[in-house]
Amino acid sequence: MTRIGIIGVGYLGECLAEGLLASGEELMLSPRNKERVARLAERPGCKVAKDNKHVVEECDVVFLATEPDKTVSVTQNLPWREGQRAISVAAGLGLAILESTLAPAKAIRSMPIAASRIRKSPSAFCPPDDIAESVLSKIGSAYPVTSEAQFETASIFGAYYGLVYALMEQASAWAKENGLDPAVAQGLAVNMTGAASVAVANQGRQSPGELLSGLMTEGGITAAGHTVLETSGALEQLAKALDASLVRSREINRENKTGAR
Repeated sequence: MTRIGIIGVGYLGECLAEGLLASGEELMLSPRNKERVARLAERPGCKVAKDNKHVVEECDVVFLATEPDKTVSVTQNLPWREGQRAISVAAGLGLAILESTLAPAKAIRSMPIAASRIRKSPSAFCPPDDIAESVLSKIGSAYPVTSEAQFETASIFGAYYGLVYALMEQASAWAKENGLDPAVAQGLAVNMTGAASVAVANQGRQSPGELLSGLMTEGGITAAGHTVLETSGALEQLAKALDASLVRSREINRENKTGAR
């Protein structure tokens, strides 16, 4: 059985832990963030390490869920070994930095999201690796990419996931302003978003755009709204928002390269 550990039990680290425990895995957690760790340690299969060194010594796969600017300082000089996997979930932290810090363990970048706690996280990762894919598949779906350039793009879907919350909030607020009960407004916004995702997932041969074209009626209510989005440039603004996230990811990588010198 693959022994899994987590260094950095903040919000995302806790989500990873909950999903992995729910999948039946046993975990070892680093001891910081005492309240979170104590809560998780009450669950069967979860142990708390003495320190980060203990996690690395005991585990075959170690998730690094620390803040990007702290990952190098927290993980360098630990007893990494050949055949071990170290999966960094720190945004913008490149493989070159990770490999120099974590050798001889195999460094892997991934971008799981908070939905890992309910085992619904789509997680891109680089480089492809069977062991990493097996572990990431326990918290959702795993998407290997072959180059770091591809991973940089794929990782921005973590930001896209966050932006979806903003879209749901905007739709809910609009409905409340137009007289709908807040609970009903939120329920409709959330479940319409979920229904669209399920429809695309279940119609693998059709793109979201093709499904949209199929459900829009000329002169209908969806077409009226879509026209506003197109003519106002709102859809292009989403692409610009993702561009901004990609730029920031690259900035973080440069900042950490400088800090690691």
